[in-house]
Amino acid sequence: MGDKHEEDGTESSDYTSDDEGTEDYRRGGYHAVRIGDTFKNGRYVVQSKLGWGHFSTVWLAWDIQQSEHWRRRIVTVPSDGA
Repeated sequence: MGDKHEEDGTESSDYTSDDEGTEDYRRGGYHAVRIGDTFKNGRYVVQSKLGWGHFSTVWLAWDIQQSEHWRRRIVTVPSDGA
């Protein structure tokens, strides 16, 4: 996925530490979320991504019932569903 640096033999990444990349958006990895997606029967509307870790992504969502912002953490699930 990364490019080889000829001079030192190391690989460069296609993304920075501020970005989780795309290869883990798969079964057993991150759940794909887009701005405007809704959760819990439309109650929460995704506004922006706040961050990520090795086991989750964190999103800012608007709660249309309470008229306030909430952080929503979406965790990864092992590919076997356990």
